[in-house]
Amino acid sequence: MDELVRIKYENDCPTVLGRDLYEVLEVKTPYDKWFPRMCEYGFSEGSDFSTFLSESTGGRPGVDHQ
Repeated sequence: MDELVRIKYENDCPTVLGRDLYEVLEVKTPYDKWFPRMCEYGFSEGSDFSTFLSESTGGRPGVDHQ
């Protein structure tokens, strides 16, 4: 069976990248507007997700969440 979203097992708790989830869900809202809206459901940085800069593809690095 193919994975819908790639799961990372690098930490104690399995995680997914926010942008990977965003793409699989086929969200129409831009990521930088969608993710803060998802945080309104009560998710908090440090316990539910972490923020980091993703690798640049020529421009400035983008913000991603895991």
